[in-house]
Amino acid sequence: MRLSQVFLRDERVIKRIVEAVSPSEGDVFVEVGPGLGVITFPLMEAGARVVAVEIDTFLCMSLRRKGVDAVCGDYLKTDVEALLKERGVEGKARFFSSVPYHITHDLLLKVFGERSLYGDIHLILQKEVADRLVAEEGSKTYGPFSVIARTLFHPKVLFRIPRGAFSPVPKVHSALVRLVPREDGLNVDVIRFLKFLKVPFSRRRKKLKNTMKDVPEEFADLRPENLPPEVWIKLYLDRVHKSPLK
Repeated sequence: MRLSQVFLRDERVIKRIVEAVSPSEGDVFVEVGPGLGVITFPLMEAGARVVAVEIDTFLCMSLRRKGVDAVCGDYLKTDVEALLKERGVEGKARFFSSVPYHITHDLLLKVFGERSLYGDIHLILQKEVADRLVAEEGSKTYGPFSVIARTLFHPKVLFRIPRGAFSPVPKVHSALVRLVPREDGLNVDVIRFLKFLKVPFSRRRKKLKNTMKDVPEEFADLRPENLPPEVWIKLYLDRVHKSPLK
């Protein structure tokens, strides 16, 4: 399994994904890891423009020969805003990726940081990762990425994708997730916010007064999973205002 990448093979699942994404004439998609183009070509057939970023040079050149605007390179090192400007793209683009397992964490952080570029974001993720993004406070899966995703987006798991839909067959099921940037989204540095959240959540069974300094009394005896995203973002912004994180 090169680069931990798996490829969608099930035509029914592919059709369902494209229908859920619902491409329209004139849409511009940034697609990361297009692979064989099983989503790319349906998007283009619907009249959308696709700027594909593919790290596998062989696959990238194959897509180019088939008429795809494919950029051969590592998305994690790609300036997407510059890429879109070079192509004269105005307004919001859309984002799609069947995320390679080994870059899930880094891709999420990067696409979260690029959220101002996109009208919506669709991701195929391992199901457990997808569940974390939409988890609510009080649940076992609620954690830092739940807080960030729900602070910056309206996240939704659209449907599960069985592992048999891919080749090679992975060990886990996947899911299609939609993230729509919140209109009231804050200008938050995602990496710094994550750094702030990791400390208390790494000791999630302990009360906040034992893991954080200067916790308001009303939250001192609560555990990390008890606080909703709106409280976490307030605590973070208060902390940044008082003593900027490094």
